[in-house]
Amino acid sequence: MTFVYPWFFLLLFLIPFFYRVKKFSLIEQVFSKEMLLKLEFNSLVNKNFKFHLLVISSVLIIIALARPVILLESTKETDEKSFNFVIALDISKSMEANDVFPSRLLFAKQAIYELMNSLPEANIAVIAYTNDAFLVSPFSNDFESIKFLLSNLDSNSLSTKGSQILSALEATNRIFESTDDKKKNLLLVGDGADGRDFTEIQNYIKTNNITLHVLSVGTKKGTTLSDESGRLIKDIDGNIVISKRDDSLFKVTSGGAYLSSNGSLAKIDWLANEIKNSVDKKEVKKDILEDSIELFYYALIISMFCIFFVFNSIRVPFMLVVFFIQTNSNAGMFDFIDIYKAKKSYKNEEYQKAEKHFAKIEAKYNEANALYKQKKYEEALKKYESIEGFSGDEEYKRLYNIGNSYANLEKIDKAIKSYEEALEIKHDEDTKANLEYMKKKREEKEKDKKQNNKQEQNSKENEKNKEKEKEKSDNKNGKKPDEQKKDKTQTKQEESKKKMSEAEAKKWEKHMDNKEFKTKPMQLNKGEQNEIYW
Repeated sequence: MTFVYPWFFLLLFLIPFFYRVKKFSLIEQVFSKEMLLKLEFNSLVNKNFKFHLLVISSVLIIIALARPVILLESTKETDEKSFNFVIALDISKSMEANDVFPSRLLFAKQAIYELMNSLPEANIAVIAYTNDAFLVSPFSNDFESIKFLLSNLDSNSLSTKGSQILSALEATNRIFESTDDKKKNLLLVGDGADGRDFTEIQNYIKTNNITLHVLSVGTKKGTTLSDESGRLIKDIDGNIVISKRDDSLFKVTSGGAYLSSNGSLAKIDWLANEIKNSVDKKEVKKDILEDSIELFYYALIISMFCIFFVFNSIRVPFMLVVFFIQTNSNAGMFDFIDIYKAKKSYKNEEYQKAEKHFAKIEAKYNEANALYKQKKYEEALKKYESIEGFSGDEEYKRLYNIGNSYANLEKIDKAIKSYEEALEIKHDEDTKANLEYMKKKREEKEKDKKQNNKQEQNSKENEKNKEKEKEKSDNKNGKKPDEQKKDKTQTKQEESKKKMSEAEAKKWEKHMDNKEFKTKPMQLNKGEQNEIYW
């Protein structure tokens, strides 16, 4: 057995801290009163037992984070050609312009994702810049982590305003200091020049041997920019600011590629090929894990049981039953096991076994699609959302279908979120059209809501005005305030009587339709002339 992330074991140094806290009776300072009641540290029976269970649970979580695996086959060393490459992303306010869909910044991120997919052999570092630059990710081939970090970047990630390309170049030069690369490759992704003299940029590139590639995002026509409150941004003279794509960087010559885009990803492959042709590739040795069995979920499950027991020992049997029921009904949390087994069987040419394992996951997806076709959108959503382990095109389709399900259920905000997540994986015109439609629908809904509120306010104001006019006319006729109030109450009572009589009439008409009339004996009081009861 080995561990994929052994550095998580450094967290074990926190365990002595728990014992120190317990020893010096500092429990009350660390845990809340509610937590102490659940832990029952005051009980002689539970005092040590539950504390040790809590510690064991913490250790098991750390082991799970370290990701234990059993190697079925030894790792092998392979020679691969790789290269270091830096991407600098402009996150200034102008990148929020929406002259490309959905905005310059979001489109730029999507373009970077596509570029990464075309450069699997690259070690990529990412910089974000405005007037200053900061490191988002050092050189790495873990593109999923880089994509995650990029997805959380926006124009508020840096407090400084504006856009200065020189700061991105200086940051790139510092990153390459940790390598032995003589030639430094940089892709600048933004909406163009920063309004400075290009002589300084050109000189810096030449002096530091930087090959500059540029992806310029936006349109020549440009668009307006809004602040956080939705107001249009204006310059010092009070004129509305129009942000346009500036292609002046095309003048800077360094042997790199230049691509301007107004919302199309069609030429990203061309840009990737240009980058590949300009870099110096080096042979590197990599250890590739041939085959392994994941064990982290065993540690995680045992840890969960310990936590259940610590916090509510009486309900442990019930919690275990619920856990297994949930695991069987929503097995999405263990879908990755089926994926692993399917891939392993396929690799060993055991195609029937592979088909069975893939079928388990595929069956869920197909079942969700079948429910969707029957317009059972709530049930379809549960199935789609329970599926784990999808990636790439499969995950895109799942998110797209989730968006469609929410759209049919009129849950507009959730549909928009799902479509946006799908577009982060893959740029698709249908998804883009659906997203635009749902955003328009949300705007229409908000407009209708505002109109209804206005109509209600207007009707209330009209009623008030009518009452005021009536009071004025009554004052002219010489009526006293008490008489006016009496008249108002009388008119209201008369109106309610009219309404009640009409309602009762309709009710009885409906009740008496197609009914045969029946007479029943009426009981009379016994009198002198009549001595029987009817």
